[in-house]
Amino acid sequence: MATRKKKDSTDGEVKVVKGSHLTVTTFPDGSTKLEWDDEALARDVREAIASVELVAEKPVKAKATRKKKA
Repeated sequence: MATRKKKDSTDGEVKVVKGSHLTVTTFPDGSTKLEWDDEALARDVREAIASVELVAEKPVKAKATRKKKA
């Protein structure tokens, strides 16, 4: 069964939570405003793509296999 979220006792204060890509502003009436930092998000995505491409370019060494004793 769904329950209602308890209201904060901030008494009409605006609450701001800032992350690396997103800032969430919560107003006293319960509404929220989302603000994206497009440049930071694009930079992190480019870095992630570059790191995956570097891993893909490295040659993979073949594992040595043991011969089973007869």
